Amino acid sequence: MSRKVIRSPRLARKEQKRKTRKTIALLLLACAVFLGVLYGFSRKEFRITSVDVSGVVRVPEGRVRGVVEAQLAGTYFGLIPKSHSLLYPKSALKETLTREFPTFSSVSVSLNNLASLRVSVREREPFVLWCPTAQPCFLLDETGFVFAEAEPGTENLYYRMEKEATTTPLGTVVLPREKLTALMFFLGRLEKLGLTPEKVRFLDGQELHVFLHGGMRLLLNENEFERSLTNIETLLSEKNLFPKQGGLLTVEYIDLRYGNKVYFKSR
Repeated sequence: MSRKVIRSPRLARKEQKRKTRKTIALLLLACAVFLGVLYGFSRKEFRITSVDVSGVVRVPEGRVRGVVEAQLAGTYFGLIPKSHSLLYPKSALKETLTREFPTFSSVSVSLNNLASLRVSVREREPFVLWCPTAQPCFLLDETGFVFAEAEPGTENLYYRMEKEATTTPLGTVVLPREKLTALMFFLGRLEKLGLTPEKVRFLDGQELHVFLHGGMRLLLNENEFERSLTNIETLLSEKNLFPKQGGLLTVEYIDLRYGNKVYFKSR
């Protein structure tokens, strides 16, 4: 037979009071720990107060520093400062700087000390000029990425590439790296053959025109650089095929778009 345990109301009240006191003590301890941690996070010794920027050439240091300081402003959940040296938003800083400044190919963020942040960047190197219709020219790096507007006076420093466009290409890849590499190799070989490329114009489809010094054009397809080069070398080996004047071919264009069938028009 089971026995039923009967507790007196007095003992029950004492037990309840004990549990209440224990709960209150635990809550007070948790509050004390929370406030202690919060105090530690808010101490000035752990706040980033200066930002060092290195590696910039085209972008003023002040602009980069301003973006970083804006990211460090404010708090997490209204309590913990984002400028805390152990909790600053490192990944967000790198993403924001890369987005705000397309000229940066890489961004590194680290602490000099608990109060100083170091931002090191590497800028993209200009490779060619990219010139959309009715827009200023832009600088294109070796990956085909458009990263900045071209400054006045750079027209003669790089090959010029043109294409119809209605929107700005800044911050986008306009030529796949493989295609750009193949095109630049083709232009370099033309120079070795005594033909000086000045600009390239991309047309609809896969067609492009290469404008040479002296006014001559080469008409070819984008995916046939090697065969076009072979055909040009063969044509130039025929000494009396093209008329010359002052060392330049007096030809309006050479059409290389039809495989091994090559057409040209004299002036």
